Amino acid sequence: MISNLWKKSNIVTFMGIAFSIVGICLCFLGNIKYAIIMLMLGGICDGFDGPIARRINKEANPYGIQIDSLADIVGSGVLPVCICLAIGYKSPIDMAIYVFFIICGITRLSYYNVNCSDKDSFSGMPITSSTMLLPWMYVLCNNEIAFMIGLTLLSIAFVSGLKVKKPSMKVKVALSIGGAILGIAILFLI
Repeated sequence: MISNLWKKSNIVTFMGIAFSIVGICLCFLGNIKYAIIMLMLGGICDGFDGPIARRINKEANPYGIQIDSLADIVGSGVLPVCICLAIGYKSPIDMAIYVFFIICGITRLSYYNVNCSDKDSFSGMPITSSTMLLPWMYVLCNNEIAFMIGLTLLSIAFVSGLKVKKPSMKVKVALSIGGAILGIAILFLI
């Protein structure tokens, strides 16, 4: 029965989970740059898993929706916290911010799963935005206080009433290309 749930439409989501797990392992090995690359690759998978699943399955797959949310918790919630820990941000205040970040992310995902009637915009910043913003924070904020303020503001944005327009396919492709350029910069210039 469970083997029937392994559908082609979920392959990209499972790839994103794989990138996230490898990223977490890389954090434990102290390889921050490659962990950030895994974060970005997981984010790219998340950006395209829905459209690909909809092309394969013409109707919504409730199982796929749940798998996507669980993948988002790992890839956009737990992995960013592991990256912060690997960078060396380990104070008690940092730990409290990590708890707040993940609780806000889970709250955002749960709310979206129950109230996802709006097809054009998100209510609150999607947790997956951390896969785009955290690499920029890594490049631009070499200060623990600034990094933690950014993470706190992002957490608040998850649960805010902020309306965020869903990106079009062109925007997703442009963000992916921009992410690839940033990834190369992280690997070779920083």
